[in-house]
Amino acid sequence: MYTATFIPSSQGYFLTHSRDEQAARPTALPPQIGKVNGQAVVYPRDPQGKGTWIVTDAYSTVCLLNGAFVPHQRKDQYKHSRELVPLHFFNYPTVTEFYTNYNFQDIEPFTLLCAQAGFLTELRWNGERLFICEMDPRLPHIWSSVTLYPAEVIEKREDWFEQWCQKHPAPTVADVRLFHLTAGEGDSQNSIRMKQGETLLTLRSCLIPI
Repeated sequence: MYTATFIPSSQGYFLTHSRDEQAARPTALPPQIGKVNGQAVVYPRDPQGKGTWIVTDAYSTVCLLNGAFVPHQRKDQYKHSRELVPLHFFNYPTVTEFYTNYNFQDIEPFTLLCAQAGFLTELRWNGERLFICEMDPRLPHIWSSVTLYPAEVIEKREDWFEQWCQKHPAPTVADVRLFHLTAGEGDSQNSIRMKQGETLLTLRSCLIPI
């Protein structure tokens, strides 16, 4: 599912990702160093899908959200888990090379955020077509998975984030982490750190300051 925020800073940016997931899903392995295409990357690993929702190297940070623009009907089977896509990104030298040459067919719909110094690219795959948007890296942004949150809740979360950004023009790591832990209006089902019954909740938040 997932929630992600991008916040520019004087040093570069913060890309933070809250993993909203089924409580019964196996516990993810903590961030570790691995190699993709001969280069060192750091990422937490999902033991079920064998992939990750956020990964970074010395130049890029990539994170994943489930769904593209609207909720979709899941197929019984896909080519592979979409959580492998963030790792596959690092087989290509640039964002453009990735989205030009990667085979997106038969992968469940997703949104992929690709952050680099001075650049922020949003890729949305709806199962049939890839949509590419170059975001303004000088501005803060928030994303909430469309598979979990209806449009009115996503809009409300955007309002919380905008108000928080106005109060924190130069946030610290601690400030950003606190937003992901506490933002909301007391409604645990839709807060940034969410919990819906005993089955679905925010399992982990990963903050990448660059």
